[in-house]
Amino acid sequence: MLSALAFVPSPPLLLAELAGSATGELDDLRAAVREVCDDLGQTCHGWIGIGVGATTTWIDGDAAGTYAGFGADVVVGLTPDQGPVDREMELAALTVGLLRGQAVPQWSVPVQLVARNASVQDVAALALDLRARVDAVPGPVGLLVVGDGATTLTDKAPGAFDERAEAVQHAIDDALGRADLDALASLDSALCDALGVDGRVAWQVAAALVGPVRVVPHSLFRGAPYGVGYHVASWSL
Repeated sequence: MLSALAFVPSPPLLLAELAGSATGELDDLRAAVREVCDDLGQTCHGWIGIGVGATTTWIDGDAAGTYAGFGADVVVGLTPDQGPVDREMELAALTVGLLRGQAVPQWSVPVQLVARNASVQDVAALALDLRARVDAVPGPVGLLVVGDGATTLTDKAPGAFDERAEAVQHAIDDALGRADLDALASLDSALCDALGVDGRVAWQVAAALVGPVRVVPHSLFRGAPYGVGYHVASWSL
């Protein structure tokens, strides 16, 4: 039974070994991420991660990866019994492994990656498949949904500045903060791609999976350190 969702971003700087002098600037973000994951671990008996990748891929909860590509060869796993290390693991899956290890180190957490170019039909089909996976797990299940917003919010942002980004990021923050499923479903794919919004399809799969039920949302963080839109929120069903 789907019980709750946690929405988190995936900056590599969530890893302490990469934060360095930037730790203070990210304290509020890191604290919000830790809080929402701790809450998800306390209210659910298992997690499934959802994130964005180059292709749509199911990653079993026995995989491991490394942040070496981001500058720190720190291994994180989707299980306490670490298997072979995938040195090409997608950032979304790395983020799930990192947060799993902090909040529920005794659990194994599989991850569903969604292709960045997934169509509306792909999103709907994947949501149905995930619903079946969730319903097959006894007890309350939580979704850890990993996604980043616009990378074009300031001149020094990774994608440079785009005057359209602020309005789009505001709409994303409102949708996640209010559990506005229709607003998430209607995010424009071409515009999001142009603004570097990487989390769109992960949010849309999560919204489709939730469906027409009462959702109690709680927003813990919305901001744009380094010009990238990050939102941390929880939805209880």
